[in-house]
Amino acid sequence: MKNLKLGITALALSFASTAFAQTTSNPWVIGVGAHGENHVAAGGKIGDVFSTAFGGNGGDLYKINNFTITPPLSKLTVARNLNKYFVLDWQTTVGNVDNKKIGMGKEFFLQTGLGLQFKLASFWNEESWFDPYLRVGANYLRHDYEGTGAVNSDGDLIKANHFTVATGVGANFWLTKNFGLNLQGDYVSTPVDKSTKVNFWQAGASILFRFGNNDRDKDGIKDKDDACPDVPGLAQFQGCPDTDGDGIADKDDNCPEVAGPVENNGCPWPDTDGDGVLDKDDACPSVAGPAENKGCPWPDTDGDGILDKDDACPNVAGLAKYNGCPKPKEETAKETSAELKDILFNFGKATLRPESTAKLDAAANLIKTDGGTYLLVGHTDKKGSDAVNLKLSRERAAAVVAALEARGVSADALKSKGVGSAEATMPVTATDAERLVDRKVEVKYVTGAEWDSTAKNDVPAPVKKAPAKKAKKK
Repeated sequence: MKNLKLGITALALSFASTAFAQTTSNPWVIGVGAHGENHVAAGGKIGDVFSTAFGGNGGDLYKINNFTITPPLSKLTVARNLNKYFVLDWQTTVGNVDNKKIGMGKEFFLQTGLGLQFKLASFWNEESWFDPYLRVGANYLRHDYEGTGAVNSDGDLIKANHFTVATGVGANFWLTKNFGLNLQGDYVSTPVDKSTKVNFWQAGASILFRFGNNDRDKDGIKDKDDACPDVPGLAQFQGCPDTDGDGIADKDDNCPEVAGPVENNGCPWPDTDGDGVLDKDDACPSVAGPAENKGCPWPDTDGDGILDKDDACPNVAGLAKYNGCPKPKEETAKETSAELKDILFNFGKATLRPESTAKLDAAANLIKTDGGTYLLVGHTDKKGSDAVNLKLSRERAAAVVAALEARGVSADALKSKGVGSAEATMPVTATDAERLVDRKVEVKYVTGAEWDSTAKNDVPAPVKKAPAKKAKKK
């Protein structure tokens, strides 16, 4: 009896605290009532359950004597609508309950847990006075079987704490907008106990109190102040929605699902070319371009991949390295000289060595690619007379010219001259290996008067040898 009083006290306190908390406009329901348990009609297999429900086992389910009925205030229900179809509830039942199936006398009984209801009335009228539902729940059950000697399928004693699963049906009958009655029936099983002896049918009846039913769309704005009571909305629009968030209520928005300015009736300005510049501000609405050029693309007149705005030579294709201008001919001359710097000559010779082939190929390619007119200057070391060195330097320059022309360089692009040892860097006392660096040919880019004043061929005419005398016939 002491346990029952404690249970009822806890139930009453829970009800009081929950009812006191109902200060919002949310759709809460609270119910208080009584319940009854029937262990006799509870079957073991699912087939037995349905058989009992529809009249099997002599109609044990419907015999009032098989039920242990608790007094009022022994059942508490707190429920909240999740949406149109589903309700989440918390149900607690308490009392002194027997189990006539195994001959157990009345013991303290407490079952509490969460359930999910599926509202059938939503198919025809969510506000219907007749509000049936299907329900499934999971619960904690305190019902002490330790003194009964009852065992499960493994032969272990059934104890006091149980996990239960409840499945059932119920119906709410709304007599007014906020007041109604509830009837509910569940089959409660204990799958973890490995026994059907604890299973039972439970029936309950409650008085219901419904709160917050004055905000149908649940947007926090009461129906009497809501210009759109059936659609969730915002306070600044009198409860009407602004789906696209553009500050214009859907009812006044020509494009309610796409944000747009007020001056265009809530519709966005088009951007035909997708460049981020709206057509109304785009000087080229059909061609993508940057905002800084009013939506028009920057031109690239010479097609070198460098936009005219960044191109120092917008009408002539060039390279990024030179700000869109072609490579300077001086650069070509430098690169060609770099290729030829290792084309050296043996002492007193003007013939090209075989290892110079790759260097000459590269030099010829550079000149053919970039064009221009180039002067090839021959050099010698300081050893030897000036006249001999001048002649030798001319011959070396001419040898390189001939090699480049043989590789496809236009003869009109090349001239040559020799300077002898005038620009030699190593002294005459240096070793032959050290003086090798002065025996070379360099390339210079020349134009205009300098080009015109330079002889085409600075090579001295070869010395003609006297013809050999014919031997007299003997």
